[in-house]
Amino acid sequence: MKTGITKGYTAGIIDGEGSIMIIKSKNPTCKRGYSYQLKVVVANTNEWLCQWLKMQYGGTIQYKKSKKLQKKDIYEWRIVSTQARQFLEYIIPYLIIKKAQAEIAIRFQSSRGRGKPRTNNENILDEAERIRMRRLNSKGVH
Repeated sequence: MKTGITKGYTAGIIDGEGSIMIIKSKNPTCKRGYSYQLKVVVANTNEWLCQWLKMQYGGTIQYKKSKKLQKKDIYEWRIVSTQARQFLEYIIPYLIIKKAQAEIAIRFQSSRGRGKPRTNNENILDEAERIRMRRLNSKGVH
C-alpha cells in the first residue's frame, strides 16, 4: 500500500509534467471508423522518473531520441484506458492543477462497456468529453 507521501508526489508529477488526454484515433474495426482512448503521459528527460512510475503503477515507457544536438533524449511513461482510470482515481485527492482533467477522464472511462457497441448518444458524449478535455489542456486555460 502506497503512502500519502507517494500519492502526493505522484500527483505533483502529473500536475507538473503530465498530460491527461482523450485521444480520437482512426480505427477501421469500429463501425464509425474511429475510437477513443484515455491516456495519461509523463514526458521527462530523467529516465529514472519514468521507470519509477512504471514500477509503482504499471504502464509502458517509450524512448524518444532528440533530433537536436543540444537537446536531451526524452522518456515517456504512458498508462491507458482502465489502468489510467484506476491510476487517476488513486491520486485525484492530491491533484491540484489537473484535477478537472482527471474528473473528466474518470467519468469518460467509467462509461465504457467492454465489447458493447457504443450508441450514437454515447459517441456524442465521448466527443463532448474529448473537446472539454482539449479545452482544459489548451495553453493559458486553467
